[in-house]
Amino acid sequence: MSTAYTGWSGVAYASHSSERSLTTDELVAFELTVQALWCFTRHIQQMVEDGQDPSMPERYGWRFLRAATSRLTTARAQETAQHVLMREAIMRTSGLAERLRTAQEALRESAG
Repeated sequence: MSTAYTGWSGVAYASHSSERSLTTDELVAFELTVQALWCFTRHIQQMVEDGQDPSMPERYGWRFLRAATSRLTTARAQETAQHVLMREAIMRTSGLAERLRTAQEALRESAG
């Protein structure tokens, strides 16, 4: 169906069967989400390293990160094997899952 490679800096994907492979929109949407959350968690990490208690509007606090973690790491009932493999490969190589957990903890501690 397809051949894909993922690394810290991006994803390469070649479709062999357009009917059964991921669309460009699906790949781009997921990759942009991962990159945005990586930057967001980096901002939280930077505040912690600068000796500040990180604070975010409640809408983007630790519960937001918990929901994002769930969405990015949990398979859906109608999700194809291609989606599962894409999600797992990108999450593993980006290191985002650990960053999300660390940011959640930091926001939870500063809120309490």
